[in-house]
Amino acid sequence: MNRLAASLVALGLLTGPAWAEQTDRDQPMNIQADRAQFNQKESAGTYTGNVIVTQGTMRLTSAQLQVRQDEAGNQYANGSGSPVNFKQRQDSGEWVYAQALRFDYNGKTGILKLMDKAWVRRDNGDEVIGQTITYNMNDETYEADGGNGGGGSGRVNITIQPKKKEAR
Repeated sequence: MNRLAASLVALGLLTGPAWAEQTDRDQPMNIQADRAQFNQKESAGTYTGNVIVTQGTMRLTSAQLQVRQDEAGNQYANGSGSPVNFKQRQDSGEWVYAQALRFDYNGKTGILKLMDKAWVRRDNGDEVIGQTITYNMNDETYEADGGNGGGGSGRVNITIQPKKKEAR
């Protein structure tokens, strides 16, 4: 895999095992932007202006996106927008939607951080809202912070819908 392709794969990792339809990882990734810069020696790229990333059912939109890969093959991505939007279908067929003004992904740790007016919603009505939402893709756990100061309400809001009971 060439360095450009390897760097672009970082975005596919944003989806994580709990959010991703498994076949998405095997699909080609398409990045569209008004401008793109790539440094092959550093394995780093910057995309700006109406950035749209698609891979299978995953779609990410942002105003700015940076991706890079370190010598060990760990991949990293961050971006910002007004806002950054994300959606992807899960293997169950349910859709997951997320939004924030900024995001940061660390492929070495498996941590996806949504920052500034962040929320994550599922089709079933489950929802997490906070100033910052940190999702650990390795153990499928999250942490939400309401953000005391900086425009945050200081509280998080989590809605968990009851599971459907099987008919007897």
